[in-house]
Order: sequence, then C-alpha cells, then structure tokens
Amino acid sequence: LGAWLALVLVLSCTAAALLNGQQRLAERSAIVAAAQADERQRLQTLATQLARAAQAAQSGTAATPVEAWRDPSNPVSVGRGIGAPIVHLADAPLGVAAIGLSDLYPATFRVAVGSRDRFLFAEEIANPLHLATGSFDLVFVTVYLLPLVLLALSYNVLSGEREQGTWALTLSSSAPPLSILLAKLVVRNTGVVAVLLLGSAAGWLLQGGPSLTAEAGLAFAAWSALVVLYSAFWVLLALWVNSWQRDSAFNALALVMAWVLLLLVVPAAVNATAQALHPAPARAEMVLAVRQAAVDADRDRAAEQARFAAEHGGAAPANDRERRTLALTLLADQRADEVLARHEAQVRRQRSLTDRLGLLSPPLVVNAALVNLAGNGHARWDAYLQAVDSFHDRWQAHFVGMAQRGARVQAADLSDFPRYTAARQGTWAPGTAASLAVACGLLALCTLLLGVLASQKLRGAH
Repeated sequence: LGAWLALVLVLSCTAAALLNGQQRLAERSAIVAAAQADERQRLQTLATQLARAAQAAQSGTAATPVEAWRDPSNPVSVGRGIGAPIVHLADAPLGVAAIGLSDLYPATFRVAVGSRDRFLFAEEIANPLHLATGSFDLVFVTVYLLPLVLLALSYNVLSGEREQGTWALTLSSSAPPLSILLAKLVVRNTGVVAVLLLGSAAGWLLQGGPSLTAEAGLAFAAWSALVVLYSAFWVLLALWVNSWQRDSAFNALALVMAWVLLLLVVPAAVNATAQALHPAPARAEMVLAVRQAAVDADRDRAAEQARFAAEHGGAAPANDRERRTLALTLLADQRADEVLARHEAQVRRQRSLTDRLGLLSPPLVVNAALVNLAGNGHARWDAYLQAVDSFHDRWQAHFVGMAQRGARVQAADLSDFPRYTAARQGTWAPGTAASLAVACGLLALCTLLLGVLASQKLRGAH
C-alpha cells in the first residue's frame, strides 16, 4: 500500500508542478503579446505624427514643440520613448519544468536610449510573494520531494528484514548481500522514478513538444539521465545507512538529517558565506542608487543651463540648449551605468563563490543543472542579457549619433531603426553543458563512493 501511495503522491505533485509551469508560461506569453501590440501601436502613432509634421512643413505651418520630448522628430525623444522596441527571451523546450530566473526579470525589456536601468528596472518583476516562497515547479518536485519519497521507500531495506527475522534466511542464499539489497531497492524505487519521468514527458508532449525538435529531445534525455543519477544517489545513501546495521528508527532519523543537511543547511550556509564575503546591495537599494546618480546629473544639467542663461543674458539658442542637454543627459546615463556595473560585478563574484561552494551539496549542483536545462538558469539568461546589452548599444548609438549631427527623424527613417537580431537563444546556451557535466560527474562519484562504503560494511553482515 505504501508503494502505491508513493506513486500517487509523485504523480499528483508532477501534474501540479507541470500545470503551474504551464500557467506561468501562459502568463508570460500574454505579457509579451500585449507589449508587442503596444509597440506596434506606438510605431504607428509615430509614423502618423511624422507624416503630419512633414505635411505641415510643406505648407509652412509647422511649429516646434516647446518641450523636446513632445517633438516626434527629436532623435533622443524617439529613441527614449515612443520608438523604444520590445525584446523578450523565448521559452525553451523544457521551460514548463522550471521557473528559475524568469521570476527575477521582467517578461519583456523595452530597450531605450539612456542607462541600462531604464529597461532593466522599468517593469515590475513577478509577484513578491512568489519570490519569497519560490515556485512549485518540476525542479522543486525532483530536487526536494523525490528524495523524501525514495528515502521513505528505502530506509528499512536491511533493518526491516533484521527486525522481522528474515535476514539470516537471505544471507543463506548464494547471492552476495549487496546484490540482494540492490535488487530490492531497484524494485522499490523504479516505479517512483518512472512515474516522475513519464509524467514529465506526458506534460511536455501536451505542451507541444515543443514541435518535437532534436534539441528538445536531447534536452529531455539529458534531464532524464540526471534524474536517474540523482535518484541513485539517494537510494545508495539509504543503502549505506542501512549497512550500519542499526534499527529502522535510527535509519529514518539519520536519512532525514541527511536530507535537511544537504537541502536546507548547506544551501543556507553557502548563501550566507557568499553574501558575507561579497556583499551586494538589495535590488531596491541598487535601483535607488542608480536613480540618485541620474538625479544628481539632472541637477548638474539644470545648473549648467541656468549658468549659461546668466552668462548670455537670456535663454540659450535652441541648438545650443539641445546640445548641452544631450551632453548632460549622457553624463547622467554614464553615472547610472557605473553604479549598475559595480553592482553586477559584485553579484558575479558572489555567484562564482556560490557555484564553487555548491559542490559541497549534490542537490545544489543538480538544481542548477536542471534549471539550466529548462532554459531558465544563469547560462541562458546571461547570454540573453549580453545580447540585449549589445542591442542597447546599437540602439543608443543610432539615435545619439543623429542628435549629435543635428539630424531629425523622418518617416522614411522608421525602416532604418536598429532591430533586435540576437542569435537564437536555445536550451544549450554557453555553460549549460558544463553545468550538466559537473552535476553528472559529482553524482556519479558520490554514488560510487556510497556503493563502495556500503559494500565494505556488508561484507561482515550476519
């Protein structure tokens, strides 16, 4: 009965996790579609405004707006506002399996002229409650819940026979004790792992495969292999504890303590150590620092304009005013980018230390590999953000260059706007294969070590 209940529990958790993942993907898709519709509407509005301005210029009735941001032909105004394009990271083939870093970034970026914080932090991220509690996705089920089920099915594989008095009969057979116990563990746990993998495959196929590409199939094969290795690690851990030949109560307590240590204590200690050695400000503090740098530069710009007006006995000519405003605006953006760069460098150092210390806990390494395979880990998001940064540089250079030349935006220029043409961001982003190799290697080493230790203990079994 216990084995059947375990199967039902794993199947229910898998279905709930996949349903939650599918719902999150649908929410992100709706946000992306709405942002893209807004972009099309803005560009249509801009084309209409430019056409009207051109007609007014031909008839001699054109009037320059008082505020530069209201001028549809002002390059900086267009690049910073109405013309800003929408970019997003497409869902990976296994995106339904893990929410990952998609909780930490907006679904879309509206890339605009100015500092990077104008699009990195312009939109709100996921519900703060989700960030505080985490997401119930397939990675959570695999990394956290699956070991508990496996340990519940394996904790008394030897001690149960000793307590029932059948262990002596088992030893009387010609087969080695290790082979007998391994066979029992395979029978007890294969169904649970199979249900998890088959449920994952069914949910993935119902999502569309997506489209059953070779990349998607390879990603799922790698996912399955990693899950099998991870399950073997916990099963061999249970065998090693059983080889101590203590009672079932002791085995259960020891295995629960191991689960708590590897999945709760070590990750918390790793994060605390990384934050202590490489402290980085909270996201809200960093955003405030970036904006304060922009405010300081705006204050400098206002002071410069007032000084120029006082020295020249009145307001500066329009061209001089725009030139000085542009220079001080670029200075404000530079200050904001410097603050952001310092913060990101500290976060990279913190993450590097976390990755190294994470080798102390196989579940941490497995979690990172699974999230990367799902396309929502650091590997794929880092590659995407680098592509967005490159596009932001091209976008800003285009419009700032126009402003510095004194050029104005015309209707014919709309087709010449830079477009986001980053390389396709598939599952196998740089770092994904390395993360998978490290996880598989560490699990294989730990599993082999546990098997050897259990074998040595069982040699003297009686």
